[in-house]
Order: sequence, then C-alpha cells, then structure tokens
Amino acid sequence: MAHLHRYHPITDQPELINERGLMVFDDVRRMPVYQEPFTTPYMVIALNLQGWVKIGCDMKPTMFRQHSIAVITAHHMICPQESSDDYHAMLIVLSPKFQEEMKRQYLHVFRDNFFYAYQPHFQLDEAQFGIIHQLFRMLHTISHIESPSRWEMLGELLDVLFLLLRGYRGQNGADTHHPSARERLFSRFYQAITEHYRESREVRFYANLFHLTPKHFATVIKQHTGTNALEWINGYVAVQARMLLRHRLELNIQEIALLLNFSDQASFSRFFKTQTGMSPSEYRDRM
Repeated sequence: MAHLHRYHPITDQPELINERGLMVFDDVRRMPVYQEPFTTPYMVIALNLQGWVKIGCDMKPTMFRQHSIAVITAHHMICPQESSDDYHAMLIVLSPKFQEEMKRQYLHVFRDNFFYAYQPHFQLDEAQFGIIHQLFRMLHTISHIESPSRWEMLGELLDVLFLLLRGYRGQNGADTHHPSARERLFSRFYQAITEHYRESREVRFYANLFHLTPKHFATVIKQHTGTNALEWINGYVAVQARMLLRHRLELNIQEIALLLNFSDQASFSRFFKTQTGMSPSEYRDRM
C-alpha cells in the first residue's frame, strides 16, 4: 500500500540538522512522497531495516530492500514514490558544514562519492548488516553527547563505516563497474549544475567549463542519459523552484524569481509553467 505522507525529518528539520552537524534518525517509517523530486544539501546514509521503498534517483528508478545500504550524496534529485507498510529505516544525515569538516580530516568518508553517484546502494548479507547496524546505533548514541569532542568522535566512526562499506562492496560484487569517459563527464556536468544553476541555464556555459563545443557536449549527454543537457539544467532549476515555493513560504514569488536569477517574475512564471504545467501561484495553492 502506498504512503502519501509529506513530513520527513530531512526536509522538515533543516535548522536542527545544521546546528547539530550530524543527526541519526533511528525510527524512520515514512517517506516524503511528493510525487516529484526534491534535493537537499545533506549527505544521507540510509540503512533499510525492514520492508522496501521505491524511489527515483536522478531520474533512475531504484528499489531499496531490507538490509540494503544507500549513500545519497548532496544535491542529487530524489523522488520517493512508494513504500511498504512495514518500511523501517535508520538515516544518518550530514550537514554541509559537517561534510566540509569531514573532507579535511577523514578522507575515507568522501573518497568513494564518485562510486555512489552511479550506484547509490547495495545489499548487505546478514553478518554485514549486523555490524553496520551496530555502527549506526553507536553513531546515534554519540550524536546525542554534548562534548567538545563530539564531531571528532563522529568522524572517527564514519571513517570506520565507510571503510567497512568499501570492503563489503568488493565482497558482494557491487564495485565491479568502472565509469566510462561519458559517465565521468555526466557526473562532472551534474555537479556543475548544482554549483552554477543560479548563474546560467545555457548549455554553452556548461560546455565551456569542460572545454567542449556545445554541440559535442550536448550529444554526449544525450547519448549517455537519453535526456538532453538543457532538460537536465531546466529540470534541476525547476526542482529548486518547487522546493522554494513549498518550504520558503516567507518568500513571495518575485523574491524567489530573483533568488533563482530570473530577470523578473514574469520570466520565472513562464519558465515554471513550461516545466510543471502550472504557474508558481497555482503550485502554492495546491500544496
């Protein structure tokens, strides 16, 4: 049976997550099924204890089953679609500031991000699941400690977690994929969109970043993903627009248009209606 709940700790507690740096949610039983994609600036590590959930990850359908582990890196498009009635998971959520701290001190935590961009999850066997579950519970306990060494202790445990995951991927045959040149280009393109989407929505801008002609660049992206480069750019901007309209209710539509670097509200409204089939005000009214 599909759940249609809107609340979720990741999307509804940003202030607390940013304040704590790392939070562990140990009793997640619902997904924010908006029937549309969303992004967050957080890295999310999900351990599926029971049941299953179907999501779209960067437009690719994915099924997370019992005893699977997923690493969703920041700013990737996630679209939860359906979960089983017995769905139960634990989530580790890392704020942007905490991620930057980990990059400086704990290289193992982030050295495999490129792998997870292509294969965000894999299945654990019973013994592996037991060990990872214990680590999640330890992280949950330490995350509640008030200590000057709190971030350091969490970082050490995360380092152990990612080292174990790397070993388990190899044991389970989940790391046999070697990204092609096209895959690497798309990964860099997607990362560039997350960094520059307010700056430019033109294919030429992104092609220039990689010293390619717009025509060649667009052809490679289309051949690799089946979706053209402009659709990727506009799709990401539309996701950010929906997130702002949904969660930043203190901003009016004109302010959102300026925040997304549209010249005026009218041009933003035309863009939004082309992408979603409704105006920004209609979208807000339907929430």
